[in-house]
Amino acid sequence: MPELLEKVSSHSSPAFESQRWWLQVHVPDDTPAGIYSGKLTLQDDRSDQTTTIPLDFRVLGFTLKNDPRKHYSAYYRTRDRPTYLGKDEAFYQKASANEFQAMRDYGIDQFPTLYLVTNKDASKILIQNEEEIPRLVANGMKGRIPVLGGNAIAQIYRATTPDGKRESHWKIDKMPPPEFYQRLTRLFKDFEKDRIARDLPPMICCPLDEVAASHKEFGIKTYQAVHDAGIPTYITKFPTAPDALDYAPYVDVWCSQPYAIPYERIIAQKRHEYWSYPNHNAGERKNRLVMCKGGRMTYGFGFWRSGYTTLIPWHWSWTMAPDPFDYLRSKQSGCGMRIDENAEIIPAIYWECFREGRDDARYLYTLQQAVFERQGSSDPECLKQVNNAKKLLQENWDAIQVQQRYLSDGMWPSEEFTARRWQLATAIQHLITYPVSKKGNAPSVLINKPLAKPIAATKNILDEAFKKGIVTSRDIGEGFTLWKNGTIEGKTEISKAASPDDKPGLRWNIKVDHSEGGDAAYPVGWPRIRRIFTDGQLDLSTYDFLEFMIRVDSNRDEVADDKTLLGISIRNFGEPGRLYEIRKDLGDQQRVWIPLRFSIKELIDTTALGSQPWKNINSLQIFIAEADYLDQTSITFEIGSAKLLAASKPLISRVEASRILLLPTANFTVSFDVIGLSSTKKGSHTVTCLLKDKQGKTLATQKQGLLDSSQLVLNTSKLTPGNYTLSTQITSADGELCSQSSQTVEAIAGPFLKEK
Repeated sequence: MPELLEKVSSHSSPAFESQRWWLQVHVPDDTPAGIYSGKLTLQDDRSDQTTTIPLDFRVLGFTLKNDPRKHYSAYYRTRDRPTYLGKDEAFYQKASANEFQAMRDYGIDQFPTLYLVTNKDASKILIQNEEEIPRLVANGMKGRIPVLGGNAIAQIYRATTPDGKRESHWKIDKMPPPEFYQRLTRLFKDFEKDRIARDLPPMICCPLDEVAASHKEFGIKTYQAVHDAGIPTYITKFPTAPDALDYAPYVDVWCSQPYAIPYERIIAQKRHEYWSYPNHNAGERKNRLVMCKGGRMTYGFGFWRSGYTTLIPWHWSWTMAPDPFDYLRSKQSGCGMRIDENAEIIPAIYWECFREGRDDARYLYTLQQAVFERQGSSDPECLKQVNNAKKLLQENWDAIQVQQRYLSDGMWPSEEFTARRWQLATAIQHLITYPVSKKGNAPSVLINKPLAKPIAATKNILDEAFKKGIVTSRDIGEGFTLWKNGTIEGKTEISKAASPDDKPGLRWNIKVDHSEGGDAAYPVGWPRIRRIFTDGQLDLSTYDFLEFMIRVDSNRDEVADDKTLLGISIRNFGEPGRLYEIRKDLGDQQRVWIPLRFSIKELIDTTALGSQPWKNINSLQIFIAEADYLDQTSITFEIGSAKLLAASKPLISRVEASRILLLPTANFTVSFDVIGLSSTKKGSHTVTCLLKDKQGKTLATQKQGLLDSSQLVLNTSKLTPGNYTLSTQITSADGELCSQSSQTVEAIAGPFLKEK
């Protein structure tokens, strides 16, 4: 996925190749409210024909407000070496000025990170590039400066423990002497005294970044030493980690990647503040939907719903030497902004997505502020609008499918984000016509029922199909007596406690050992378990899914347990090597049952050998690669069941369509997923979408072959405001209804609907 948005004035495009263009329209602050229209013209140098695309936007008659209790920051390194290598001071001054301005434009209101270092003999703590603080203040940065103390503390560790060695995540081979901690406290006290004397902004320190759980004694004593100096601290650790309670007395802010703690628990206490560094939206997963939809939800509606107070993603601009633009050959794939040869900013897509989310949050807070200022009014009409606005806020609160990490699943369609924003804007416009009756700042959450019950979990389509007898299963676990451990790093046992029901499950305990196991040539090996089938016993081609129900537990820390890679390999009779092999990431979920499903059709399509090799399977093997895990990691996989699933008819497993539709619109897109395609062939089934009014009259419909596409587009050009039912159906050639899904759609007057 292209990550950067480079400014382009002309471009050559190969024939039949799609191109994506990103337009930014600047609206001056004094622009009168109203609808503005223009056009975008595309012309090829070799043709007299032009393509004209209409461009309309509406300027609203109010200014968006920021929640004073919510903040945006970013991990950042001043004078970034790969970026400024070979550049002179004049270039740096111009480029960094553009960076600081861009930070403000993107809504960063809290200082980005700065780094602490020491002098040569580690007798004084200094702020690296301290000269940038006044420039950041001039660009609107406020509050506490997040400072990373790792470099300074590493220098002090070397000075007090000269024979000690440190690996990543603060895995030290020797504990420092008491003098180390005493010096930390003394130096940080001096640092704080000097800061106050020079009237620098307050600091909040992260002494050790993502310290490993295996070295918590060192981590806890270090945090205590810094905290004893009177310096507020934040820690990059999951606040529910096994060692979190030991750190708690010396931590003021928990900073985790996901929204780890629910809103209800956060507001029930006053001791700790909660921040998030949502790496999953910021370059860690280079996926368009994760960046754009998940990033927007993280920064806007999800932030509002979380109870967290600061977002501080990695990274504003993470570059790799020697070429900051080389995403492929560098040791790691950097992310974030880049600077061109003219010292101008090249935006990153995910920062644009964050900007959209921040604007969503500002619409929410602007409405809450308007409600707060008028809820004491004596005007009945004003109070009516106040109540309508409160109802709208509650509807949005309840509609958010709360997740720790907002990725792509469960996100609203893009059109629904836009529609919800317009609803908020409309409510704001109604309210601001009435005079203010109360002054002050609205709370971050101003709704009647902040502890409303969560959205009911979506029904599992396979579970429902099982009940109806549409999906059948074949147990290939069979008590797991035929599944054998293959290496010395692993041990297996059969237990009912290793299953989600009262049947035997397989518990597979692994101790990762990078020095032993495997064989002499490969001590970092592949622990594995396997089941062998007899000739002719297993034909996978007749099933839809291979499913394992898996639960994971381990002794890994906050960083290491972000991903859990588990592999599966399949061999057949007649082939010399593996027919298929893949490793899948089970994510960061531990101690919960996870269905790991493989679509047989996708497996067959991937190998491109047709279905014949899949008709006679020799073995199924589950494995891990020890190289994916830290040495001495203890990890347990519980396999509660191993099944093959087959559907006798196609079933709709997901429908994605906006539940709020802004009018006028010519097209309404409906996307869908289907399971049970192995029971279909070209022309055997049809998928139909219908939009009906309250009287059951069909106002828009579209039909196509089931295998033609996973999208349908309805013509809604004549639709009027109101409530409708969207029905998506699969029918066979003889008219049998195989599957159906329905949802409500509210069509409302949008920003460009002309009043009659």
